[in-house]
Amino acid sequence: MAPGTVLLLTGSPGCGKTTIAPLVADRHDPSACLDLDWFFAKLRRGAIEPWRPESHAQNRVVLHAAAEAVAGFAEGGYFTVGEGILYPFMLDLFAAACAPHGIALNYALLRAPIDVVQQRVQDRRSEPIHVAALADAGVVDDLWAQFEAYGVDERPGEVAVEIDARLGTGDLRL
Repeated sequence: MAPGTVLLLTGSPGCGKTTIAPLVADRHDPSACLDLDWFFAKLRRGAIEPWRPESHAQNRVVLHAAAEAVAGFAEGGYFTVGEGILYPFMLDLFAAACAPHGIALNYALLRAPIDVVQQRVQDRRSEPIHVAALADAGVVDDLWAQFEAYGVDERPGEVAVEIDARLGTGDLRL
């Protein structure tokens, strides 16, 4: 079986990653959709909040594990979407995991206006699935600012179609 393709979908909290990722994955068969934040949630004692500068080494360990999981699904022939906050300086972990298997690696960055992002972050605090999600407005502002210079406009269905089209043309290939 030929390896599948990997799409890494990133952006600030509240930009639509969790909404868009399964929409893109569902356009392919077979497919998998991995929430990269799940790997951070598995840390127990001694965990450092991943947005803090002193968490860099920890984040590389966690994202190395995530990269291996993403590559494992793709190696098995699955079109695999990995969604989470992935800065460009962490992409080498995914490239290293995918390259030995000839897996095509793609990267798409979503963004939304800061007022929309902040409202979503506050709204999801009441949703059970997001009850422990990042809700600090200052941290969200900082993460948003780091991604703001890049990305696509937001409309979930249209964005999923656009991402899939760009995948097909190779525009998202790393």
